[in-house]
Amino acid sequence: MKKNHFIAAVFALFITFPLFSQINFLSPLKGEWANKQMLIIDSASGDYFYSIDGSDPESFGFAYDGPVLLDVTGDIELKVSHIYPDGKKESASVNFSVKGDTGRDTDYRPFIQMFYDSGLLNYSAGSVLSIPSELYYSLGLPPDSFLPGQDLCLSKESVLTRYIPCTLLDEKKAIKYRFIIKTYPQSAGIYSKRDVPFSIEDWDTIHFNNRNYLYKIDSEYWSLPDAPRKIDRSVSHMISWQNLDYEVGNPVEFFVLPQKPEIVTNRNEDGSILYTINGDSDYTMSVYSSEKKDYMELFPQIGADVFYGDKASGTLDIGVFANSVYQGKLVTNYEIDKRPPVKPEVKSTAKSFYSRDKVHVEVSATPGTELYIALSEPCTVPESDKVYTSESEVLKSIPVGQFRRVKADKFSINWGPRGSGPAYYKLVAYAKNGQNISRKTEYSIIVDQSSYYFDEHANPELAQGTAEYPFTNFEQCVNDLKKTRAVTLRVKGNLEINSKYQLDTNYEIIDNGEACITFGAEGGLVLKGSSLEIYDCRIKNRIDTNNKISIPMFRLENSVLTLKNCTLGSDFAKNGNCIDSYSSIINISDSILAVNSVSYASLISAVKSRISIKKSIISVSADTSVIISSNEGYATVDENTLSVSGMSGRIAELFGVKATFTDNVYKAQLQNTTENIQPVFVNSTTSFTESGNIKYGF
Repeated sequence: MKKNHFIAAVFALFITFPLFSQINFLSPLKGEWANKQMLIIDSASGDYFYSIDGSDPESFGFAYDGPVLLDVTGDIELKVSHIYPDGKKESASVNFSVKGDTGRDTDYRPFIQMFYDSGLLNYSAGSVLSIPSELYYSLGLPPDSFLPGQDLCLSKESVLTRYIPCTLLDEKKAIKYRFIIKTYPQSAGIYSKRDVPFSIEDWDTIHFNNRNYLYKIDSEYWSLPDAPRKIDRSVSHMISWQNLDYEVGNPVEFFVLPQKPEIVTNRNEDGSILYTINGDSDYTMSVYSSEKKDYMELFPQIGADVFYGDKASGTLDIGVFANSVYQGKLVTNYEIDKRPPVKPEVKSTAKSFYSRDKVHVEVSATPGTELYIALSEPCTVPESDKVYTSESEVLKSIPVGQFRRVKADKFSINWGPRGSGPAYYKLVAYAKNGQNISRKTEYSIIVDQSSYYFDEHANPELAQGTAEYPFTNFEQCVNDLKKTRAVTLRVKGNLEINSKYQLDTNYEIIDNGEACITFGAEGGLVLKGSSLEIYDCRIKNRIDTNNKISIPMFRLENSVLTLKNCTLGSDFAKNGNCIDSYSSIINISDSILAVNSVSYASLISAVKSRISIKKSIISVSADTSVIISSNEGYATVDENTLSVSGMSGRIAELFGVKATFTDNVYKAQLQNTTENIQPVFVNSTTSFTESGNIKYGF
């Protein structure tokens, strides 16, 4: 059976984490680690055995008598058995994994190398331990309270020798290291001790060790004591001695025992503790070394300290010396807490950064800590056509109000839509325990019941219409948005419309990346009492040569259609009308539109509608081609280039319409022409005004 020996200087464990029964592990713990782990047990009396392959520790394991590196990688099942002196047994196990990562190609690799092969990093009080800023660290046992990497330092007076677990987190690589920091006192005390022929036990008991001397205490007679003497240490005493063989001139030596002192505890602003002696200036202090089996360095003052992010409590036995002679020990309790609470946890009913519905947010801190919350004012998202994340600079810069402590360690709030646009909300929270403040938790969200997303290449099984999980077909859009009154649909890629859909919702369709709306042979949009606005998109249809009856792309009834900065191409097998309108409004601007058919083609066929076409290029080609055919209503056509081609055609045919055509260019390539043909036909009930128009081919 193998044995591993590790002699600890002072093995003080201040926090234990029971797994099973009374076997308390400081290391290792369950998890996946990027370096080999040490085995450290807060051991009681008895024998310990361990195995690292899941086998019976007593039969096939190793004897444990101190911290040892577990030199294994992969998936590990650690088993430990404890046999008490009375024969009672108990066992415990830990399952963990080691997947080595030396930190290659990182700036923090030199720090990892300091503990990677041994699992242990030695530290001397007063020196600086620099944890790289690229990492987060947490000291002690779970729950972890991670802090940004920084310079750590213990007071140079600290005498605590401890094993401190340290967990490092690389958030970008999603890996964790776990190792042990062993702290030592700074070796800067006095080592010399005075040799006297007596010793003192527990302050008031004097042992006379050298039988070759005569002794006396204070003004007593000289004697050769054969038993220890007890004295009152509330006052000072003098112990004198001389050689038993009396001769004239024999030297008489003496030692003054000062009055028994008290320990004075001073707590510094940084939380560290400094112990001094309230008494004779000849007193010094020391801490017992289990390694040397003795008190070693003597100090006029000693301290206790922990790293920022750690806490410790316990009993400190301080050996007291007067003029380098041991007098007894004084016991003091200490507690130092520099461990910030775990940062508050946020739970939200929203599944992503964008939410359709009202959002319920809950913030909770570790029980027993104080919770502080700061909220931003609800604000309308600037440039709502953009896609934001919680890290978008314009949103990160929105301030929160003052932090206020909530009455309990939990807080909840409901956020909902505001008006018709997306609303942004943000909260920041931290927890406080005494003077220790946790890292801040920030949570933000956009509540938007009108903004939806489409991406032809997204996963249809996850489709929710959000920026993270866009719709993948138009049927999803229509079905999910029937109850929504106003919708902004941001389209990426090709949006197929292969059936006739009635839109009762007000739609705004915006290009979100090469947006193209494609109508199949049976596809079309019917608007009844609603509006459709399309911006910056390509629009086209697919022709079915076997279907001689073509369906309009857009059919309007008491509705509004707006096309801005769009490109539209429409082909029909025989007869075709792109936009069919009744008692509606049509707005076309800054667009390029082309309609083609064999027999008859028109862009707009309208009744009792209001038409506005500005700064666009429009062409219609068929045997009979007409751009606008309108009966009653209004028409404003300004600054466009309008072309017709085929056997015969006109720019517009207006019946009972009030119309204004200004600064347009009319072009015609017609086979059947006469000198009297006009680009715009008007009947007697039409009020027609035109100016600045230029004609080619008419």
